[in-house]
Amino acid sequence: MRAVTVDRTTLYCVGASTDPGAVACALRDEGVRVRPVDPGTALEHRMVALAAHDLTAAELAETASATTDCWVHLVSSGPNYPHVPTLARDNLVTRSARAYAPSLSEYVIGQHVLHCAATTPGETPKPFHRRDALVVGYGAFGHIIAQTLTALGARVTVVRPRSRTAHPFGGAQAVPVEHLPNRLAHLMIVALPGLPELTGFLDDALFRRLRLDGHLINPARSDPVDRDALLRWLAAGTGSLTSDVESDDDAEALRPWIDKGRVTLTPHIAWRPWDGDPLYHRDWAAIFATAAVDRPTMRGQSVRLDPAAIAADYLIP
Repeated sequence: MRAVTVDRTTLYCVGASTDPGAVACALRDEGVRVRPVDPGTALEHRMVALAAHDLTAAELAETASATTDCWVHLVSSGPNYPHVPTLARDNLVTRSARAYAPSLSEYVIGQHVLHCAATTPGETPKPFHRRDALVVGYGAFGHIIAQTLTALGARVTVVRPRSRTAHPFGGAQAVPVEHLPNRLAHLMIVALPGLPELTGFLDDALFRRLRLDGHLINPARSDPVDRDALLRWLAAGTGSLTSDVESDDDAEALRPWIDKGRVTLTPHIAWRPWDGDPLYHRDWAAIFATAAVDRPTMRGQSVRLDPAAIAADYLIP
């Protein structure tokens, strides 16, 4: 991607999840006006917040064809939407890599506490103290949930997908995933985006590291979880799954385990904070802070955003 020069006065919001009213309040100190527009609208200004998950493929195609030389911020940590590669050819495209991590962590903690309370009736559950947890992924969310679980007393091991290695959280020594003890973890958390190269990453080898009575929590896309490996793990023991985003096909395959109370599918709530704040404006503001005044025009409302100055996890891979 290349650098772009944009008019800093106006942020266009495309898609219902952008919540222009809440974001306008958050960006008031930046002097940025927030305007909701329909997909495909010709844009006079050059800053766009795009909730791609709210749009159909046809609407995304229309938006991509009408958007050039803009800064487009995806209101999502995952960039794997139709026509995003097309957007990235003609625009600077960023994503929300950090802002939603606390809400996703709250989801994991809340869902595991509920799970433990339901499976230990009449007892006071201690869902984290001295238990082993595997956090699969080490981006912004993986780091925060590992910190949180450690603070609650869990022994946390982090799995890094690129190298397929694991290390105790806070430690430097890494081992191949296959060298971890079998049935180590009471809890496994999926902290991976739905990228093509990570499809099916949670395979049989990783499921062998989760106890047969363990709990798998996935607050993000289901693509990184190999469905067949998941079904084999469910069939082999009494383990449970909590998932926030499942396709219709995956939900149907999980139906027998849903009926037995061992699979809980939540209605895509993991990213939602309690107060309804859409949150992505925090990442947007961090990226905006890297902008430089466009000196050739000497117009205060014109700024230049360079991907070289933006943290790598905000950029789409």
